[in-house]
Amino acid sequence: MPNYKFLLEYNGKDFSGSQIQNSAQALRTVQGELEKTLEKLLKTKIETTFAGRTDQGVHAIGQVVNFKFAESLEDFFKKDFSAISLMLNANLPEDMAITKIEEANDDFNARFDATAREYLYKIFVRAQRPVLRTDSLAWFTEKLDFEKMQAHCQYFLGEQDFSRYSKEENNYDEEKNTICNVYQAQLIQESKICFKFHIKANRFLRNMVRRMVGELIYIGKGNALDDKSACFTAPAAGLTLVKVEY
Repeated sequence: MPNYKFLLEYNGKDFSGSQIQNSAQALRTVQGELEKTLEKLLKTKIETTFAGRTDQGVHAIGQVVNFKFAESLEDFFKKDFSAISLMLNANLPEDMAITKIEEANDDFNARFDATAREYLYKIFVRAQRPVLRTDSLAWFTEKLDFEKMQAHCQYFLGEQDFSRYSKEENNYDEEKNTICNVYQAQLIQESKICFKFHIKANRFLRNMVRRMVGELIYIGKGNALDDKSACFTAPAAGLTLVKVEY
């Protein structure tokens, strides 16, 4: 059975996360909208696998998804992958889009075959509120010490227990494994009012990146590292999944 790999981007503002949730309430999710569109066009039940979950309000430009279909998509639609992606996007909601389609190996799994995931968090620092692209950045009114924040990024590197950045009951993995290996953690100052935090790791716990950013903000305000530093969860709007590696 052919296995297909999608590259997906979405604005998370109006989604209750990426993953379909077991809830009596009908929550709008990225996976739900994608599967609904695929099932409408392919006339059969479709189950997709995402490379990683993103929470409510979190965005993606590099989410990877795979699913299997009984026959060749190109034969079924009588189109090439480029035309198929345009057709699918015409049926998807305006806040999500497929940017690439390709056939993958039969045993490819978007989640379990991933070796690294990379996130970007955008920080806007100004007393006056921003008015442009407000759904893809986090606004902070107090002046932040960039040098202290940049230096603290080194604290995140390496393989270690990151449970302090995520409550155990909120972790995604059933095993409750809180060990992650962070390969890159870097804060870049694009301007006096714009910071960008880049982080890459083999895996992430739920809210881990947002709590890391929360700690950076805490340090940037002049506080010392303490028991309270990892308690602040930065707003979801600033966070984007940018890349998944295999």
